Amino acid sequence: MSKIYIILLTVFFYANVYSQQAYFVDGYHGGIYGHYPVKWKTQFIVDQLAMHPDWRICMEIEPETWDTVRVQTPEAYLRFKEMATSNQVEFTNPTYAQPYCYNISGESIIRQFQYGIAKINKHFPEVDFVTYSVEEPCFTSCLPQILKQFGFKYAVLKCPNTCWGGYTAAYGGELVNWVGPDGTAILTVPRYACEKLEPGSTWQTTAWGNSDAYLKDCRNAGIKHPVGMCFQDAGWKNGPWLGSGKNTKNNSIYMTWRDYIENVSIGKTDDNWSFSQEDIHVNLMWGSQVLQKIAQEVRVSENRIVMAEKMSVMAYLENKYICRQADMDEAWRTLMLAQHHDSWIVPYNGLNRKGTWADQIKRWTDSTNHLADGIIEASMRSFNEKFTTLSRPAAAPFPYTPKNGRHPLSHPAASVWQAYNSASHPQGYGSGTYQAHMCSHWFLRNVLYYPLPYAASYEDRQSFANGN
Repeated sequence: MSKIYIILLTVFFYANVYSQQAYFVDGYHGGIYGHYPVKWKTQFIVDQLAMHPDWRICMEIEPETWDTVRVQTPEAYLRFKEMATSNQVEFTNPTYAQPYCYNISGESIIRQFQYGIAKINKHFPEVDFVTYSVEEPCFTSCLPQILKQFGFKYAVLKCPNTCWGGYTAAYGGELVNWVGPDGTAILTVPRYACEKLEPGSTWQTTAWGNSDAYLKDCRNAGIKHPVGMCFQDAGWKNGPWLGSGKNTKNNSIYMTWRDYIENVSIGKTDDNWSFSQEDIHVNLMWGSQVLQKIAQEVRVSENRIVMAEKMSVMAYLENKYICRQADMDEAWRTLMLAQHHDSWIVPYNGLNRKGTWADQIKRWTDSTNHLADGIIEASMRSFNEKFTTLSRPAAAPFPYTPKNGRHPLSHPAASVWQAYNSASHPQGYGSGTYQAHMCSHWFLRNVLYYPLPYAASYEDRQSFANGN
């Protein structure tokens, strides 16, 4: 009797354990610069979606890719356009070039989303963006605020199949509230505390294939609705990652992230995680000479394009000058491409038969710098055209020193101070002199010798004038 009881108890235990349903989020990652075989890929995707109506995919494809797809494979493009808003598809990363967000400026992150969303909606006007999820570790601590402002409701901190670029810390259970440094929170699927690196590997976690071991760890951790994930490289000719129909691994159900979070998961949590930069465990070749060079080139362009925007705003306030939007858009486009994650992870790989990624980054940032300099110069010319002479004001707003035998305030472009002093400044940002210090490194170094406000020390002013 006792033997039968033990057998029945064992059967009941295992039946209960394996009655918990497993879920999986499949999808594609890549693009015209990363990897996207244009001639066949889009047709392959629509055929696979039609063949497997229970399959779901998340799309992380560089937005510019669709320009080429529309031209080279128009029929496949139109078929995918019909499917793009179906329950089988969710767009999860609309950034223009899928950057590692932790190594670029906050303004750049915002523009990556702004330009990327606009490009995708140009092709697929009815697509919305609800969940942020990526294949590469494209994270940074301030993302909750940015995501919320762009209308996102959810985020995912898993990247199980591409950890060689880095991965997030293992934390929590089914859901957490990812809290940014400003206090903004977004409901998030984390890399579970029980989601380990694969044995002998630093480039995959156990969530990449819904293995028996992974699902067992999830259940032991009390995760009621375990979910795995893999965004396949767009160059791979694979359909459903875990198989399909009765052959789907561990009877997993394919979901989009939005569907999983809203209709399957526990839906809410009290677990607030103050996610910091220290929770992003990066794994790039930091310190190598090529990455130092790339970082310098990107940062110079990031600073210069913002200078150009601020200079054009001052010129507009004073002279009604308007820069060519096409120039500004192209300057941002080439900078965003230089921030592509492959710029950092495979800098010596070839790109479109035009040299390496590192070579192309130099060309892209040079283009951004050239366009930004043109906008700065045009902004300056608008002052020259308006003012032929400018007398020294009765009281200068900052200490000044003659430069090259010419008083700095005798330059016509110095009327930029009046533009700033006449504009209304946000509370807490001080006088026009401080704003001007923040605006244009080039203008302030080459026209106004001491750009810092009078409250700054001589050493600070001298250091800034020398470019430090």
